[in-house]
Amino acid sequence: MADPERRGGSGWTAFLAGIVLVAVLGLGVYAFTTSQQRDVADLQIEMPDVKITPPEIDLPEPPPAPQMPPSAQEEAPVQPPTP
Repeated sequence: MADPERRGGSGWTAFLAGIVLVAVLGLGVYAFTTSQQRDVADLQIEMPDVKITPPEIDLPEPPPAPQMPPSAQEEAPVQPPTP
């Protein structure tokens, strides 16, 4: 079985390695973003003034709206029993 007195790496070692990793990443991002020159795009769009009239379409009438079913408070029509 494993020796209970022997443990793996120290928690401080992982903490320091994490700090170093974050610092290296931060320096890399800083160096990457400050070394690039940002060019500003000069974009011009020239379009003619075109007026389009929409076509007139003869659409059919929509179907009738659905009817509400009889509620539970209303009595339903009773049919006499057939012999």
